[in-house]
Amino acid sequence: MIVSKTLRVSLLLLFVAITLAAAFGTVDIPPSRVARVFLGALGIGDVSDVSESEKIILLFVRFPRVCLLVLVGGALAIAGATLQAIFQNPMADPGVLGVTGGGAFGAVLTIYLGWAETVPLSLPTFAFAGALTGAMLVFVLAHLGGRPSTASLLLTGIAIGTLAAAGMSLLLVGTTDYRVKQVIFWLVGGAEGRTWQHVELCAPFIVVGAIILLACHRVVDILALGEDHALSVGVPVGPARLLLLVACALVAGAAVSVAGSIAFVGLIVPHSIRFLVGSRSRLLLPTSFLGGGAFLVLCDLIGRVCSTTQEIHLGILTAFLGVPFLLALIYRSKRVAI
Repeated sequence: MIVSKTLRVSLLLLFVAITLAAAFGTVDIPPSRVARVFLGALGIGDVSDVSESEKIILLFVRFPRVCLLVLVGGALAIAGATLQAIFQNPMADPGVLGVTGGGAFGAVLTIYLGWAETVPLSLPTFAFAGALTGAMLVFVLAHLGGRPSTASLLLTGIAIGTLAAAGMSLLLVGTTDYRVKQVIFWLVGGAEGRTWQHVELCAPFIVVGAIILLACHRVVDILALGEDHALSVGVPVGPARLLLLVACALVAGAAVSVAGSIAFVGLIVPHSIRFLVGSRSRLLLPTSFLGGGAFLVLCDLIGRVCSTTQEIHLGILTAFLGVPFLLALIYRSKRVAI
């Protein structure tokens, strides 16, 4: 009963966030009409009193952007919640897997080679390939000396991320001036100009990865209690961790590939949700997914509404929100340790 009530409230908040985000922009549309068009697209509701121009704006400009943000925010949040549990580290997020660094390197390489301008969807495709490659490198290198500890996995992820950053710097030095701006826009993250094609590109990977994580919620809880406990109850730590890491890489890699580098979502949302619903993954993971989607949609709305000249990119806004949150988290962990 508690689970269903919490999820119903989360779905309602997500629906409100989607409605508000789609309502405001260069042309404001009343939220009531936005809600009717949204429900009409699902086959319920009457949209006869909504003008054709408003339908076009909503169905082909704002709804694709909002849907993409829901998927990206949900993916980053559920990956962060899972990684914090299996690494037993409250600071873990998709960046520690090498996903963000690998995805960024793949995107910058595509822009450097000029394929982003000539080959359709080459940028998200190569970013996704880079994200998965980064995650696999972390896992393989960490296992070279046998079963890795949590600390060795985290340190390997940091090393791969640093290596990817160095590779990007090397590419940026040789990138022509007119392409540097394109690189910067991708690195700060956002959903400008995204279409249903981008949604279709990332949705299958995010949905499949999220379903795997939700189905493995008991394993996540067991791993959160430590490797020794997991082994004592018969959970194979290596294969279980590999499956969860692959699923996290799948959802986070797909998110990075279409929206660029958006930091701190995997930290802010899971910790905020955990404060409200507790640490049980059965409730934490789906609520984090819905909460992450709502969070990113509202951040995008704030970035568009609060700037009259040029909208604030998502990655910049989430960084401004995330750094104080991270510092507060570190301060709190120090106090607990004392």
